[in-house]
Amino acid sequence: MTPEPLSPVDENWQRALCIVAHPDDMEFGAAAAVARWTGQGKWVGYTMVTSGEAGIDGMAPAECRTVREQEQLASA
Repeated sequence: MTPEPLSPVDENWQRALCIVAHPDDMEFGAAAAVARWTGQGKWVGYTMVTSGEAGIDGMAPAECRTVREQEQLASA
């Protein structure tokens, strides 16, 4: 069974809010789309549900939280 192709999404909008679980989820999952949208002059905001404190092996959660939050703010 072949899946039906996706229909294009109407791009007649100016603001988007992206909600993800962890810092860097948007960069790995939708960076090209966000680059396109911001290149078109659209406003794109991010909301992260966690600080990613469990995301780096060998680093204590409190230290990891600080690193990942700083990385995300620096990339804004």
